[in-house]
Amino acid sequence: MEYIYFMAPILTFAMTASITPGPNNIILSTNAVNYGFKATIPLMLGVFFGFLSVLTLCLLGIGEIYENYPNFKNFIKIVATIFLTYLAYKIFISTKFSDNNKKRRFTFRDIYFFQLINPKAVSVSMSSSAIFIQNKFSYLEEFILIFICFIISTSTSAVVWAAIGHSFRKYLNDKRKIIYFNRVMALLLLGCVFYIIL
Repeated sequence: MEYIYFMAPILTFAMTASITPGPNNIILSTNAVNYGFKATIPLMLGVFFGFLSVLTLCLLGIGEIYENYPNFKNFIKIVATIFLTYLAYKIFISTKFSDNNKKRRFTFRDIYFFQLINPKAVSVSMSSSAIFIQNKFSYLEEFILIFICFIISTSTSAVVWAAIGHSFRKYLNDKRKIIYFNRVMALLLLGCVFYIIL
């Protein structure tokens, strides 16, 4: 029962952080619109394993490097800004659904390694390690409980956003609608870039 009381606020925080719009959710939704739910599964797994890797590093104390070395933090922000701007551009110029296997798509590896520079993922992971390690139980127990909460929230969020994107696919049945959708999503992604810069 004590574990449930410990996990309840963490799971609430994790679900709120995961389900709200951010780079990962925009990428998953847009990919699902353009390529379908099944083709988005590798990206969902990239988000899942990538974020949990970042969380693990932060729970082990590596996140302090990010906070204690401003130049490193700024470098991460610059790389993330460049990546997201490039991604927003690719989405913005996309004009149709594509089943062309020759077209370069984002892969599990792309999205996995993006998590290492994703400011939202890093911030959420660092906040979790700072707030929720409370020494109520052993360090290992708290580590596992926090990890379980984020397994639930990250997997749920990824599936929900990909499903939302896939459900829009049948309504975007002409080129003009697809262009509008992609451009709106690209602008939302650029909004994430401004959030990083500010």
